[in-house]
Amino acid sequence: MAPRSLAVLAAAASLIACAHAEDWPACQQQNTVVRSGGQALFANLQGYGATIGCFLDDCMSSDKFVASEIESCTKVCFSLPECEWWVWGTEEGETKCWFRTGDSGREAGEGWISGHKGCNPPGTQVLVMGNSECWAEGFGYVNCCDAKFGPNGNAQCWDGVFNYDRCCFPKDEL
Repeated sequence: MAPRSLAVLAAAASLIACAHAEDWPACQQQNTVVRSGGQALFANLQGYGATIGCFLDDCMSSDKFVASEIESCTKVCFSLPECEWWVWGTEEGETKCWFRTGDSGREAGEGWISGHKGCNPPGTQVLVMGNSECWAEGFGYVNCCDAKFGPNGNAQCWDGVFNYDRCCFPKDEL
């Protein structure tokens, strides 16, 4: 390929990269809420660090949680395979995040912000459920922390060092 062609390709790639980086926060849909419309995504949000503001106070099966920063919404939605839309707004005096599998419930809503799964800050990565420092071969969030094992998880996973509280919640807060 001619040097000029390579320079043009490099410049185009640079522009595309810059355009992608500028998608955040421009991709946010201001004053837009996506109501459930039968598309609420109930998932285990506790494993990502959600502890309050969940549906019926159950963060193991909820479509929402208290989120003081909009980035928390984007990270969790990006990590949930079924999530297509996130919504950030206020309910009962608390700033929360909701997750949706579609946007058929879209409507104007003063103060609400919504975004597609791909609307997130540059460098956003899929979150690991629980504390990644706990997981080794044969041990992981699903076989140690799943709700089917009860409120303290799978007793076979725990010893003097590893326990439910240390391992089933992320090390870093949302």
